[in-house]
Amino acid sequence: MTAMAKQRVVARRSSESVDDYLKAIYALGGEPPRRVGSSELAKRLGVAPASITNMLQKLSGEKGSLIDYKLGHGVLLSPAGRSRALEIVRHHRLLETFLFQVLGYPIEELHDEAERLEHFISERFEQRIAEKLGDPTRDPHGHCIPAMDGAMPSQHGVDCNCGRP
Repeated sequence: MTAMAKQRVVARRSSESVDDYLKAIYALGGEPPRRVGSSELAKRLGVAPASITNMLQKLSGEKGSLIDYKLGHGVLLSPAGRSRALEIVRHHRLLETFLFQVLGYPIEELHDEAERLEHFISERFEQRIAEKLGDPTRDPHGHCIPAMDGAMPSQHGVDCNCGRP
């Protein structure tokens, strides 16, 4: 493997990791958003608390940060971070729906498969999946699927399973 190819693999893993953090902060922060503590995040991601602190400090120090992190006060998604988190949530839930409805995956296999794929689909592919499925508003688990612009369907928080994993 060339040095350039190795850099791309490291960058892809890093961006997958960032996406996983953003998605977890979004899930734990709820609606309306609240600050999420490092210990909650560590538990959700199965990562050591020190690793959480290091990643949050790294992310908050970047220009145009995706998060607002205050040591001892937790983390909140910035508007850009929330937008990216909702994009990943959309990818995940559309993929679960596609795998279930089109490919016939059993429901217990959906999450892990979608988790692997969610980081790698293009906007065009996302749009084509949504069109093929008739622009669904819920995945097979009953979770709302955000629209392309990040808006949640009207039933969000009313009769959906979004508050449950």
